[in-house]
Amino acid sequence: MGMFYDDGKSFFGVHALSRELAFLMGATRDNHTYEGCRRKDGYLTSLLDDTTMFRLSHCAKSAVYQYFLENQNYNCWNDTPKLIIKNNWTLPSQYLEEYLTDGRLDLCKAQLFYLDLETCTKYTAHRRSSSCRVFCCDEDKVRSGYVVEADGRECGWRWKKMCIHGECVDFY
Repeated sequence: MGMFYDDGKSFFGVHALSRELAFLMGATRDNHTYEGCRRKDGYLTSLLDDTTMFRLSHCAKSAVYQYFLENQNYNCWNDTPKLIIKNNWTLPSQYLEEYLTDGRLDLCKAQLFYLDLETCTKYTAHRRSSSCRVFCCDEDKVRSGYVVEADGRECGWRWKKMCIHGECVDFY
């Protein structure tokens, strides 16, 4: 069994869901002293927070593979599920764009709901993100931290990059 929380607006729980799914598929927690499998290496199963990257270490990958080999004859590995709804591959930034642009959703308020902060500048769909960060301000408009842009937001000064978990990465 795995548990995670999502607010239903900002895709905030995707990271925890990914980590829990990895554990359900046999991934091990990265706390070894082996190169590339330490907590400080920052892979998905190293720390139980949302600061890690969406990749498995080679130790966790090996554990998933071993789990598969030991359980490959179970029906669920060989089952071909039927789609309930058609997947249109909409990324969170595309899904949220209308809500962010018209002000119905504020990323700072949604992700830092326990603080009285809001996005410093009005969201616009026509601006590229330079850092994959949305800066948050207090009521006096003083910058007080940041949250990450929604996955899929175009970023950087060149084409073919998008924000994924707060990093501007080559994608296309």
